[in-house]
This record gives sequence, C-alpha cells and structure tokens, in this order.
Amino acid sequence: MFLTHFLVPSHVALWAVLSCLLLFATGYVLHALWFSPYSHIPGPRFCKISRLPLALIDLNLQRSAKVHEWHQKYGPVVLIAPGEVSFCTPSSTREIYGTAGRHPKSHYFDHFISYGERATFNTLDYEEHRQRRKISFAFFQATSIHTSACVDPVHSRVVAFLEDIDRHVQATGSTTVDFFSRVNLYAFDNITQLIFGFGHSTRTVETPGPERNMLEGLKHCELWNPMLFNFPLVYHAVKFAMVRLAGKKDFLSAEDDLTAWSERQVTATLEDDSCYRDNTSLLSRLQQFRDKRGDPLPASWVKAETLDNLNAAQTTATVALTYVLYNLARSPVWQERIRQELLALPVGENGFPSFAAINSAPVLEACVKESYRLNPLSSGRAERVVPVGKEYDGVFVPKGTVVSTSTLAIQHDPSAFPQPGLYDPGRWLNAGPDRTRFMETFYIPWGYGARICLGKAFATLEVKLLVAYLLLRYRISEDAASPTNADSMMQLGTQDALPKGLRCDLRVDAWSRAA
Repeated sequence: MFLTHFLVPSHVALWAVLSCLLLFATGYVLHALWFSPYSHIPGPRFCKISRLPLALIDLNLQRSAKVHEWHQKYGPVVLIAPGEVSFCTPSSTREIYGTAGRHPKSHYFDHFISYGERATFNTLDYEEHRQRRKISFAFFQATSIHTSACVDPVHSRVVAFLEDIDRHVQATGSTTVDFFSRVNLYAFDNITQLIFGFGHSTRTVETPGPERNMLEGLKHCELWNPMLFNFPLVYHAVKFAMVRLAGKKDFLSAEDDLTAWSERQVTATLEDDSCYRDNTSLLSRLQQFRDKRGDPLPASWVKAETLDNLNAAQTTATVALTYVLYNLARSPVWQERIRQELLALPVGENGFPSFAAINSAPVLEACVKESYRLNPLSSGRAERVVPVGKEYDGVFVPKGTVVSTSTLAIQHDPSAFPQPGLYDPGRWLNAGPDRTRFMETFYIPWGYGARICLGKAFATLEVKLLVAYLLLRYRISEDAASPTNADSMMQLGTQDALPKGLRCDLRVDAWSRAA
C-alpha cells in the first residue's frame, strides 16, 4: 500500500517524458536558428536544424540543382547543413581553393580510398597533396600530352569510334546512336592506353567484352553512392538483400570489379619488361619514380593512384564529350560554323587537320568551353575545411566548417553570363580581353588553384579530336523519336553529374565536302 501510494500513474510518466523531449527539441531548434555559430548565415531554416534534409536531397540525386536554387534565393553564401556552407563567387573560390588559403579536403573524400591508401585526388592535407602532385605533375602537362606519343593513340581510337558508327548504321539501318555509352568506351580505351601503355590497353570501342558490362555497371553504382555516403547501413542492407536473398550476384559489383580488373592490369604490365623501357605510360613513370631517399613508391599506393586515374578519367571525359555533342546537335548553326572552321585548316596525310591546328580553332574552343559552362563536368562537391575562423564574402565562417563552391551556381551567374541557361558560344567569341578575364573568374569546370584537375590536357585532346573528326564525317542532330530529350539530359547530382537517362541518342547523317 505504501509503494502504491507513491507510484506515478503511467499516463503522467508518459506526459513527463514527452514534455522533456519537447523541451529538448525546442531548445535545440531555438539554438540552431538563433544562437549557433551558423545562425547568422543565410539558408533554409530546416538546413540549419539538421543535416537530414540535405541527405535526402542527395539521395534523390538533386543536390547540385538544389544548392544552385538556394543560391538564387539566399545569395552567394548559403548554409546547406549544420557546419556546411556553399559559395558561388570568385572571391570565395580563390580563398577556398587558392594556394594562400591552404584549406584541406573534407572527409567526404574518404569514400574514395582504395588499398588503404590515399591517391593524389583524395589526399586531405594541403602540403601532403602538394608533394604527391609532384609525382605525376609533369607527366600530365600539355607539353607532354599534346605530343605524337599521346596524340597518335587517341587518333587511332577516334578512327575506331567512327568505324564503329559506320558498322552500326550499316548493320542496323538505324542512324540513331547512343553517344553516351560509346564515348564511355572511347574514354576508357584512351585512359588505359595512357596508364598501361599500348600492350596492355583495351579496345572496347570495337571489341565486346566484360569491360563493357563493367563500365555500364559503374554508372549504376554512382546512382546508389549517395545512399552509401549518407545511409551506409541501409545501403549494405539493400545490397545484402539483392545479392544474398534475390540472387543478383552482380548487383552494384562494378566498382569492386573495376578494382580487381585494374589490379590485374597493373600486375600484368609490371611483369612485362617493356614497361620499364616505356616513358609514355603513367604506370611506367610511377614505377620509375624515386623519392629523396631513393626509395620507390609503395606498391599499394601505385595501385590506388592507378585506379583513381582510371576511374576519374573515363567518367570526366565521358560527361564532357556527351554534353559537347548534345549541345552541338541542338545547335546546327554552331555545328556548321565549326565544320567550316575545320575545313579551312591544312590537312595531313590522313585527310584531317592536325591536333595542334584543331586545338587552336577558336569556334571549336568557344563551343567546348560553353558546353563545360552550361553542363559542369562534375557535381562540384569539392569540399574543403576552414583551417581558421574568418570571413568569406563578408560572412564569418567558424573553424572546421566544410565549405565549397557550387560549380553550377557560379557558372550560371547572370552578371558574368547573361541568360545563363542559354547555350551561346558567342559570349566567348565576341568578348574582349577584359570581359573574357571577368567571365573566366566565374568559370571553374576543372576546379581551381593548386588542385585543378591534372587530366585537363588529356581530356582536351580526347574531346576536341573526336568532335572535329566526327563533324567532318557526320551531321549530328536530335532524334525526336528517341528517349533522349531535355528532361533525360538533365544532370543528376552524382559525383560525375551523369545525365538522368544514362544515354544520349543522337541522329547521324553522312556528310562530305561534295555535299
């Protein structure tokens, strides 16, 4: 009786618990909105309270587009999650990515570690990255890449690409070609040649094989990666259910397949004596490198660096080429201007202009540049960490905050690019020197500063050579009957900004000088 007298009724206890929870939640929300170190930074209120809204947007593959939308609403500085701030001005971009700021990368890049090693790309510390970048910096410079040793193999892949289109048209009677999948094979062949050398490179453009399935699978893996990054337990549960319970052994296996494939290629190449006499492949350079003590690079790091270059190069070139061709297919006037420009260039024994001449063609350069502006080559999630609390664009950002520049937002700034959603290469061709310099401060398709993409020169070679040769053989245009349209070509918020439909069907019609 005594104990019963002092027991609290169950409904009273429940209300007490709920009241405490409500009080805690209210205090948490009030602190996040008005008293936290980030409360003064503009942005959606729900993003100030929790990271969950951004994670769900990321899961829906809309992160890049949504951050761009927030910049349009809230301005150049936006809090996108507690402790995460996005910018879209040249001044903040210089501060975040420039050599003076020395901002380390965020732990987002931990997702790209392989063999227990950080490749150059995912090295966090600024100084450590600077040292690692020196290993392959000279190899990737235009003075090395734009030579016959690199140009000739890419030229052979361009020829194979055009011959494959010819075979497709003749065999199927269809003049509609999925360029997204085909340029992926072309890019993969090119990077395997650059990394492993001729004897160990692929020929996927003309030769069916397991590599084709692997490359297709990689794109599907990328669609699932936001779940892995934000909700890893859910991701692994889904994968377990699909593989073990549903019996789909290949479900999301492509990244592991690429890792195993790359390791086999590294082993086979290093067992070939010619590798040690070859100075034109990346793997031979890495193998011959010696540090200040005379020691070689760790074998595990060489594998990690090789895999990272293999993965990044084929995806970047694929997205770049896909959108350059898509934008030209929708712009017949600019396509014809490129063709006439190319026809005015001197030709070599193969009947085509040299790459040096093609690379200097201003109309082609403007069209490629505008495509990169309109359709960025990656998600723009180049996260850095604030090393010491300071102001960015007049807004104080605390130490430890994750910061980045939205590529989509900065490259669609109307002050630099009037009618930013319009494909207009003329904005580059017709601009004077001062205007060009101004626009280029808002133009960062390859990144900015000390960590600008090392593969830029090689990607330029791949893109311009294929576009030039293709336009001198075919007219390309949209096919209204195909699944490809403006909606299917919307870029997803994945790491590599893939097209929503994972294809790009364009019509090809034979063209000749006589026509």
